[in-house]
Amino acid sequence: MASTNGITRNGPRISINCDMGEGYARWKLGPDDELMPLIDYANVACGFHAGDHSIMLKSVRSALRHRVRIGAHPGLDDIKGFGRRRVDVTEDEVYSLALYQLGALKTMVEAEGGKLSHVKVGALLTVLRYPPPLIIQVHGALYFMLRDDPALLRAFLRAHLSLSPSDPIPFFGLAGTAHEAICKEMGIPFVPELFVDIDYNSEGRLLSVPESKVPTEQGIKDKMARILNDRETFDIDLKPLKLAFLDGSYSICLHSDMPTALANVKAAREMVDRFRAEAQGRGA
Repeated sequence: MASTNGITRNGPRISINCDMGEGYARWKLGPDDELMPLIDYANVACGFHAGDHSIMLKSVRSALRHRVRIGAHPGLDDIKGFGRRRVDVTEDEVYSLALYQLGALKTMVEAEGGKLSHVKVGALLTVLRYPPPLIIQVHGALYFMLRDDPALLRAFLRAHLSLSPSDPIPFFGLAGTAHEAICKEMGIPFVPELFVDIDYNSEGRLLSVPESKVPTEQGIKDKMARILNDRETFDIDLKPLKLAFLDGSYSICLHSDMPTALANVKAAREMVDRFRAEAQGRGA
């Protein structure tokens, strides 16, 4: 497992999570084998937008082998569109698709000796445990639909809560949106997520992959340097952008399906590890 918590001057914990297992049958998507040692959390596709039972199991075993914490990565039932097309769904449909996908991966992880510990749109744990815990991360269009439609988000979170009613699993999501507000309302621990391979607009609103510029290794290093040193990032026009949650703990999400995925993750990992080493050298 990569060095897990990059520690800044005042101690917030920083992790790297990546969407994994997004192939299907004999079709492979993303350099998962190369990415796994570089990340802290693997968000495993659950078979609706991508992945299948064989790929899910392979991803779970790989994460356990590398002591990477495992997350469920549910999406809309739209393999042809890779879960990035909006689909009209009812609250009951969101509830059932969440139960189906989260339950399947939770069972698989536990069968292999792991343990579900948070949901992503997800969570940054401050205590490391082995067997590695599970994350749940909502994929693509569903991620934005849950941000923009509180009723759908509540339906999803009801399924989320059913996994561990007495000890709710944390939820990774977008700070300052319904993700955070409704998690608080429902008593679900919330941890903000930061993106460096897709963009924010000038108002701090996260843009989708098609709306964003193509990321570069240097661009990610520049963003990471700004984030770690100044606790702000850049918007799509490269203007400084303040995000309040950067003063605390958060998880950095990168996508494995991008052509530059491996370089992107290596760049982010290098910057987090370098900053951590410098902070420790200063006695922070």
